[in-house]
Amino acid sequence: MRRNNNIVLTGIPRAGTTLTCHLLNKLPDTVALHEPIEFRKILKFKNHQEISDYVAGVFEEMRTSIYNQKTALSRQVKGQIPDNNFGEDKEKDSGLRKNLVSIGKVDIEKNLSPDFLLVIKEPGIFTAILENLTEHFLAYAVIRNPLSVLASWNTVPFHVTKGRTPVARLDIILAQGLAKIKDTIDKQIYILSWFYDKYKTCLPEPSILRYEDVIASGGKALNAIHPQIHTLNEPLENKNLNKLYDRELMLVLGERLLNSEGAFWDFYSRESVEILLKDCTTPLSKEG
Repeated sequence: MRRNNNIVLTGIPRAGTTLTCHLLNKLPDTVALHEPIEFRKILKFKNHQEISDYVAGVFEEMRTSIYNQKTALSRQVKGQIPDNNFGEDKEKDSGLRKNLVSIGKVDIEKNLSPDFLLVIKEPGIFTAILENLTEHFLAYAVIRNPLSVLASWNTVPFHVTKGRTPVARLDIILAQGLAKIKDTIDKQIYILSWFYDKYKTCLPEPSILRYEDVIASGGKALNAIHPQIHTLNEPLENKNLNKLYDRELMLVLGERLLNSEGAFWDFYSRESVEILLKDCTTPLSKEG
């Protein structure tokens, strides 16, 4: 039986899933947790159904802890669920942005009813087992312009920066596809297409939320998840042309992307990528 007050939130890494949690936590009778599941723990399960059953157990465990002890496990910064995992400062050795979050307990101080809305977000794990999860949970995915996602991936210390992803251990097709590709950018584009294809296959259109719409609406575009989202009017900034993104690399990524086929074109037009590329070459363009 599907429980409508437990919400699965997934999405492409660096598409705004953390921001989505941050916004949902501003609403009454709602808690949104940021990646409380340790990846190594799910590797002991034999198949996606067993992982899905484990996820159901995590929901119940977190729900009980939140309601009775007023605490929960989440990735956090100083006990708070942030709106971004990474700072603007870069590590000297790698040149990549510093990771700000770690797994830990967060205090849940708001008043909650027994049937409060609990959202748990896990971009990689939940995407890999999405077909099983949607049998038991309402599920939503956050997506973003594919060029901006690729540009962001190349600023942070993710496996995907090197063309790898841990979730390939949960999806044999993804693993086999990556094994045939040598070039790092081609691997990144393949992984990116895998994410979009999962959402196209497993979710109805209203359950796929665009980062650009969330930003432009001040958060109101999340109304599919929460009907009270209309009370939000957050001053949000579109960072599809983040000043931290390497403009020369964006030009390379954009050209490769435009010459590629993938499920991302089912959601974003080539023109949307071309517009970003044009702005990359305009010195006085407004950077989001």
